[in-house]
Amino acid sequence: MIRIAICDDELQELDRSHSYLAAYMQKHPQYEIKVHSFSAPLELLSFVTEHGGFDILLLDIFMAGMLGTYAARELRQLGDNSEIIFITTSRDHAIEAFEVEAAQYLVKPFAEARIYAALDKIIQRIDRERRVIVTLKTSEGITRIAPRDVAFTETGRNNYQIVHTIQGKKIEVRMTASELFELLSQNKFFVRCGASLNLNLKYIRQISKNTITFDTGEYITYPYRSYQKLKEEFLRFQCSQRNNMCQLPLK
Repeated sequence: MIRIAICDDELQELDRSHSYLAAYMQKHPQYEIKVHSFSAPLELLSFVTEHGGFDILLLDIFMAGMLGTYAARELRQLGDNSEIIFITTSRDHAIEAFEVEAAQYLVKPFAEARIYAALDKIIQRIDRERRVIVTLKTSEGITRIAPRDVAFTETGRNNYQIVHTIQGKKIEVRMTASELFELLSQNKFFVRCGASLNLNLKYIRQISKNTITFDTGEYITYPYRSYQKLKEEFLRFQCSQRNNMCQLPLK
């Protein structure tokens, strides 16, 4: 199931977004989609805190009490990794949208085809990623996991690999770091860091010269000699996300 949330404090715009999604669902019956609506950012934040996040957010920016970009930043700090589509009347917040890794930034008025194209791209990617499942030998037997759910892996005791998931689980795996990378790299966001770390760039919040912090709140230390290469890979990833996101109409 694809879970989509709409957040807009104007009823007319909320209804408009609902109509976009209803039309999309009618054209794509192969996807099971569930839609939730919120008329205020605080309602959305409260729901996510209590019940977990969504796959996709359609988020207005100018709302009473809190900007949508600020709400998105709060969601990221909660560890939420939903794909965000900002729908707004201004180009002025595109940089803030990039900083929270938004998938798309649509400035009204826009052709309906643009939001359908954005949904297509995101949902097809989610569908592909969910179909990729790897089987791992663990200390307790066999487990199956989607690479998209892995934040990072590190080498632990007795050369076991410890898989850290975005849900906060830790799984001990009987294989080398390079063998594990071969499986996880079916997800294009994975990179090696030194001999013992496999990192999902999508979930990295911050990189310093010897520490990596993840959206899950976890952090790890790593060799300083890997800093330059990792920084370059992370910047390339950020730039690719930015190119996908910012398609603003010309003035």
